[in-house]
Amino acid sequence: MKTGITLLFCMILMFTLAVCGCSTPPPHNQNELTSPVTRFVITPGTINLGTINPETMGIPVGRGQFVFNDSLGNADRPITVYYYRPAAWNQSGPILIVMPGAGRSGQSPRDTWVRYAEKYSSLLIVPEFSQKYYPGDIWYPLGYTYGATNWEPKANWTYMAVEHLFDYVREKSGATQDTYLLDGHSAGAQFVQRLVTFLPEARYSRAVAANAGVYVMPVYTIPYAMGLKDSPLYESELPNVFARKLIIMSGDRDTNPNDSSLANFPEAEAQGSTRFERAKTYFATAQAEAARRNVPLNWEYHIVPGIGHDEAGMAGPSAEVLFNGT
Repeated sequence: MKTGITLLFCMILMFTLAVCGCSTPPPHNQNELTSPVTRFVITPGTINLGTINPETMGIPVGRGQFVFNDSLGNADRPITVYYYRPAAWNQSGPILIVMPGAGRSGQSPRDTWVRYAEKYSSLLIVPEFSQKYYPGDIWYPLGYTYGATNWEPKANWTYMAVEHLFDYVREKSGATQDTYLLDGHSAGAQFVQRLVTFLPEARYSRAVAANAGVYVMPVYTIPYAMGLKDSPLYESELPNVFARKLIIMSGDRDTNPNDSSLANFPEAEAQGSTRFERAKTYFATAQAEAARRNVPLNWEYHIVPGIGHDEAGMAGPSAEVLFNGT
């Protein structure tokens, strides 16, 4: 077991160094769990968010921001949340959560998505996981599932912060939606794709991962963090992942193999030399694995013509499949 954990840590460290050049951050606390990870089911309406100041109740119409402290997870790591509420949105309307890219800025994707929030009368929420409090890929796309030497408690996973934020937004706004829409581009797509994989009980109704640079392959023949071998996801849960609605989006011009921001370590290159190729590999792998297990696959793969690695260019097509898809 010790050898396996050591190899796993080396794999995660290699992923982090190759993708972002960051060193491994210190563990958040000493209350780390060994594998397997403790699991629980998220039940709407059962999370106690603590006291909310009555003076801050409600999310006003227009652009704004607030600070969310996840009292159920990493409470000492605040998240600045950028939002937009259209005048036409009401408490039964949709809620869209958009994950920022590698720059981590919440304001930029919020402003990109305002026009689509208006078009579809959706409350737009963009959590900013800053480098200060969520340093490196371990804390963002890798979701802090693994700390310095061991698996983290599930409540501390960065993915869980999205679920906790959803409950906070519902309580703050009076929203009656039981589910949310989820989108991410580039590094944000990596976050979305991994949340979908490792948190199959999450309450998103539809999720879009657009132009991700690298994927966690849905097979148990590839070690974590590039596959599911020795990962927090039990094999028995993989059909639940396949049953959820994940839409992989690719700009057909996102084909530059020399992009300096594209991961180029061997395990990433095995998925393809460009983001466009890697998306096709990921979806084809999921199709083959679902067929091998004789379980349904509820995912989709969409190619967007004429668009490269461009968040603004992908936002419109992503919004279309999120709000109008079946």
